[in-house]
Amino acid sequence: MNEIQSRIKTIFDQQLANCQNIRNTTFKERSAKLKSIETWLMDHKEDIRNAMHQDYRKPASEVDLTELWAVLNEIRHIRRYLKKWMRSKKVKSTLAMATAEAWIQYEPKGVVLIITPWNFPFNLTISPLISAIAAGNCSVIKPSELTPHSSQVISHMVNDLFEEKEVALFEGDSNVAEALLDEPFNHIFFTGSPKIGSSVMKKAAKHLSTITLELGGKSPTIVDETANLKDAAQKISWGKFLNCGQICLAPDYVFVQKSVKEKLLEEIKNVSNKQFATGNGSVMDSDNYARIVNKK
Repeated sequence: MNEIQSRIKTIFDQQLANCQNIRNTTFKERSAKLKSIETWLMDHKEDIRNAMHQDYRKPASEVDLTELWAVLNEIRHIRRYLKKWMRSKKVKSTLAMATAEAWIQYEPKGVVLIITPWNFPFNLTISPLISAIAAGNCSVIKPSELTPHSSQVISHMVNDLFEEKEVALFEGDSNVAEALLDEPFNHIFFTGSPKIGSSVMKKAAKHLSTITLELGGKSPTIVDETANLKDAAQKISWGKFLNCGQICLAPDYVFVQKSVKEKLLEEIKNVSNKQFATGNGSVMDSDNYARIVNKK
């Protein structure tokens, strides 16, 4: 067993021993933890923006829209409804159990592993984390090694707000992820490609871990001669060029009626320049346009 495997084992065992304490936390305690994350994110907005710019030149406006505010809104939504979600829900008994009382009781999973991607490193890491915290779980996070500056800022947040026996973060490559998947986590949350998702699912099956897979797909767009081409161009451009197209919801290909093909292409060029270019420069030279994260 190497050093990283030993540390993973130690942290996992600590969280396993502590998960009953976290399971028993009250609404007020969980809400306070979520509030502390919200406050930390607000206090470190510039650190987050700078980290994402260093990783792949993601512009501050996109960081705010797709990373920060998305997470902050989710935190506020959870805090608003968490007390209701934590209550048991009385339901009708079946005929065979007519004399019994029945209810639905929502329970934490226990120790959760969160493996996250590089394309939205804050949103897709913090979002599952706050859900795990709200549900009363301990969490281990494995962020992507392809966005190291963003991972470091998230690591600082985790270290500032939590003990490792409740929330821990491991940076590193696929070898670290493999070592984490050797542990019998109660639940695994993975966001990434279908190929890697299949491997994660096999590892989860070994321990009968429940699993959530958020995997990439294909997003076709269809434009016929009856379409409002300016409106279609705006939506296609925004969807395809946001985050430099590195988003699972981005249009992968367009089926367009021949009679409007050239007009649509012209509209897309005009719209994309308005949306992302600065001054008289091209989109590719713009500070408003993110970059491909690496040569892969």
